[in-house]
Amino acid sequence: MNDLNNFGARGQLLFKPSDKVRIILAGDATRQRPDGFAQVFAGVAPTQRAAYRQFENIIADLGYTIPNRNPFDRKIDHDTPWRSGQNLGGASLNADFQLGAGTLTSTTAWRYWDWDPSNDRDFTGLQALALSQAPSKHRQWSQELRWAGTFSSKLSGVFGVFAFGQNLKSDPVHTEESGIHQWRFAQNSTSELWKTPGLLEGYGINTTSKLNTFSGAVFGQIDWSITDRISLLPGLRYNYDEKDVDFNRQTYGGLQTDDPALIALKRVVYTDQAFKANIDDTNFSGQLTLAFKATERINTFATYSTGFKPVGLNLGGLPAASGAPLLELAVIKPEAVNHLEIGVKTTPTPASTLNLVFYNTDIEDYQTQVQSPELGINRGYLANAEQVRVRGLEVDGSLKVQKFLSFYGSLAYTDGKYEKFTNAPLPLEETGQQVDGVKSPSRIFLARGSGIFQTGSFCWWRAGFAEHFLGKSRTSWSPSIPTTALSSHPAPPSKYLVVDGYALLNGRLASGQQKACRFCLGTQPAGQGLFRATAAWGWQCGPLCCGAW
Repeated sequence: MNDLNNFGARGQLLFKPSDKVRIILAGDATRQRPDGFAQVFAGVAPTQRAAYRQFENIIADLGYTIPNRNPFDRKIDHDTPWRSGQNLGGASLNADFQLGAGTLTSTTAWRYWDWDPSNDRDFTGLQALALSQAPSKHRQWSQELRWAGTFSSKLSGVFGVFAFGQNLKSDPVHTEESGIHQWRFAQNSTSELWKTPGLLEGYGINTTSKLNTFSGAVFGQIDWSITDRISLLPGLRYNYDEKDVDFNRQTYGGLQTDDPALIALKRVVYTDQAFKANIDDTNFSGQLTLAFKATERINTFATYSTGFKPVGLNLGGLPAASGAPLLELAVIKPEAVNHLEIGVKTTPTPASTLNLVFYNTDIEDYQTQVQSPELGINRGYLANAEQVRVRGLEVDGSLKVQKFLSFYGSLAYTDGKYEKFTNAPLPLEETGQQVDGVKSPSRIFLARGSGIFQTGSFCWWRAGFAEHFLGKSRTSWSPSIPTTALSSHPAPPSKYLVVDGYALLNGRLASGQQKACRFCLGTQPAGQGLFRATAAWGWQCGPLCCGAW
């Protein structure tokens, strides 16, 4: 049973004390209490682990059978209630002031998010993970002040400052707790000690965490028409970021024992972990675009830009080695992006267009989420891939044959891969062995379409119909990479996460008729005082109708 229980409200107030000042105050609040909406069982991917560690053998040993293996039946067998309760909302104040030859805009905003979840993290009727929930409180504020205007007929620009702050903390703790069946899923040896009664039952972790973030920026961009054919668009941004995190995870429950061997088995599942980290960083980014109008029908441009994602901190726990957390993974390096784009936009004839764009993007220290088999960080953690490259080509065009017939289409080819990714995730099916890294496959997207419209008239009635056909297709592609391993060079993605190529066809036929308005027929221009009739909307006033019908 899935139930929605959402309630929200939003209000907005406009205040114009003069022709040069415009102020908008807006606020919203939403309460959401959906019940259900759990994930369904989709399938099993065999790995390279030993046979006793394969999922099918695990559930067979526990005497459990998946009740339904067809995900499209939308049936679940979970033993923990699913809850996605949340309260969210905020307020903003936007003020525009006419200042000189431009507008000074101030935008102030504050938002909140209270998250109260409950999940059955093993997604079965077994008591493997009895609890998995991370109730949190999130508060953020932002302030932007910018001026946009013109200096002359050939020069305009925008300049401003921006500040952002946020606080994210557990409310009061994040909880992960294992159940009576967890021992069989965590078992990584054939030792009989794993079968010790109550070893992992009720064994869990309570985590308190707090993240504080501040970002500030100064930016500017100008648009300069050097000549009637050449224009230049440079922009620059300076950014400062500061973040600190306080993470503390404590174990509880399970079998109380002094036996070192049993304690070691418990630590395979959960361990105490605590760390604090503070980091600040500065970045410059910008862009430079040069546009050249070769002829009345040919426009060209070239853009070079740099960008970044700010330095980050992990908030959900760190993977461990020899029982100690890898503290060097607490900080995520900033992501640096260099992008080059060259394009041409043309109108070969008054009834056609043809556009071509090539781009290449190189990313250093690409920030990506990595999934780990460690239960203490089952939501994954952020890491850096040293080098990523994405390049592609896009072509689109249109052709209008007559007023009633037109065609358009587009083709896009994208190739993206990890050039270097130390400690990259393993493909899902290769978990349990040592292989080298990850490589994303090429991705291709192809779309074609056409539209037809015809009209005719008879007496005071106008009748018409429209036909539209759209087709899209794309090749297979891989959206993500699943698990972790120690590796140093790219390797293939998981075959289980490859999305097969597909094609979509969409066609529609619409018809309607228009009738002269009986009130304004004689006063409006001939044939313009019209009503429009369609199956979906009924009678509607035409653009020049008097509206009295």
